[in-house]
Amino acid sequence: MDANDPLTPLTKAETDFVAKIEAKWSRDKVLKRLKRDLQTAIEIELATIPIYLYTYYSLIRNNESGETISDAQLFANKAGGMIMSVAVEEMLHMSLSSNVLFAMGVMPQLYGNAPGTYPTELPYHKPQGKAGPDGKTAVLIPLGKLGFEQLWHFLQIEYPEQANAPPQDRDWDTIGQFYSYIRCLLNTDFLADSDFQRGASAHAIQPYNYSPNNIDTVYPNAGFDPWKPAPPVPTPSWADSKQSAAAAAVFPDYADGHAGKTQLVAVRSILDAATAIDTICDQGEGVPIPDIGPSPFDDPSKKEDSHYVKFLNLQAQFADYAGTTEVRPPQPPAPVDVIQPAITQQALLDGGVLVNMPDNPIAARYPEYYSDIANFCSACFQYMLIMTETVYLVPPEKQKVFFNEGLHRSMIWVLDKYIKTIRQLPISSGDYAGMMMGPTFENVSLGKRAVSFQGLTDFGNKAIASANALIAKLDASEVVEHIEELLAPGPAAATAAKVEKDDGDIVGVLQNVIYYIGVAISKTGSNGVPMHLPDVGPYWTAAKQR
Repeated sequence: MDANDPLTPLTKAETDFVAKIEAKWSRDKVLKRLKRDLQTAIEIELATIPIYLYTYYSLIRNNESGETISDAQLFANKAGGMIMSVAVEEMLHMSLSSNVLFAMGVMPQLYGNAPGTYPTELPYHKPQGKAGPDGKTAVLIPLGKLGFEQLWHFLQIEYPEQANAPPQDRDWDTIGQFYSYIRCLLNTDFLADSDFQRGASAHAIQPYNYSPNNIDTVYPNAGFDPWKPAPPVPTPSWADSKQSAAAAAVFPDYADGHAGKTQLVAVRSILDAATAIDTICDQGEGVPIPDIGPSPFDDPSKKEDSHYVKFLNLQAQFADYAGTTEVRPPQPPAPVDVIQPAITQQALLDGGVLVNMPDNPIAARYPEYYSDIANFCSACFQYMLIMTETVYLVPPEKQKVFFNEGLHRSMIWVLDKYIKTIRQLPISSGDYAGMMMGPTFENVSLGKRAVSFQGLTDFGNKAIASANALIAKLDASEVVEHIEELLAPGPAAATAAKVEKDDGDIVGVLQNVIYYIGVAISKTGSNGVPMHLPDVGPYWTAAKQR
């Protein structure tokens, strides 16, 4: 069912706060506070995206075939699908907050506004929260590979607002209370629809750019035969009894998990703005049950779990869940026992489905040359933020093409492939010795937006030079090793007099690093048409001249 969710009515605490605002505030104060809080909302959502992506990319989801899939691989696939389903909706939430702010005549600010370092506090979150598995109460969210503790940090982000909790926009306890504050501002008599018509809705990020699922959100519910045709094609005689991939596929995000006509809203009115905020709240924390608290689901059809419940159920499948002392909210109820089959982080590592990436990596702490490769990852992330801002400057008739060539290409064909490539690079020295390379999401500077593509290109060229330097070092060391073998005592084959350079897997990985950088900054089709990421410079130059 793809139906509109009703707008959630105000709670008593919200109604009381609206009355207080109307009695003591001015229209100017409400407008100023709303604009400030919407920018904060953007930064909150933006802070979560690298956190979820980092953990997602610690998982290897295609290590085993569907016919013989192990419990570890099944869990890795499920966890990956669930985490990406939340990351996709966080991108939606960032876009919704951006659209509301843009409708008020303010350009959303994303570039350079991700957390500077990790672990990080969420913007204006209360520094202390509920006690976690280790007994600590600090709300500091790290970049980390999948594990029981990391999922606790996910729960800290999505910790649900309880019934009739007070609205808060500073020193907030739950993200629901933060958005509750915005809901209250939107419900005051100080605002009019005209306040949300100062940015042309045709220039907002349009609903057609959003899809709730993609290939990275889907996961199998059990073993399957990857060769069996999907229905309604007749099952061939050679097929075994296992279900098809289509039958096994689970899509964790549902199309009806939103208020209003579409999940992504181009805002033109107070109702549109309220609808956008309601979608954010329900997807993250669950549809509220009056006088009880958040339900486990993000929509009345009860098909899709809220972000909090998705992560809670993943955490409950870890063996560590038994006897944990972490403090959870009363609503929604948590699983009583460990969900079977139980898993451990070590089992995931041993099963080859979890990459041993470092916690909170920064480029400066990687060895020589690796730091440049890491910096390009951060540069690509920052350029994606600039492209998101640029959507508001693109002529409406060109937005769909720009979004596909910019945002979709950068996520699917550049960042995704780049991270999956660099995580194959072993780190042999320095702070992260013995681990595999992980992505970074630092606020590197690409310069002003009008010249940011050149900034991205500069980071790319530097990373290419470093990858080539590493290839040269690897080639040289392999030649030396080969010569040492030739000079060692003992018989040698007649063909051994010829020195061969066997590049090996690492050289191949580094060559792929170079390739995916090229996809971002220089790739051109055989017909001469550019296939790299679009240069946003002309849009920003034109905007400055207007």
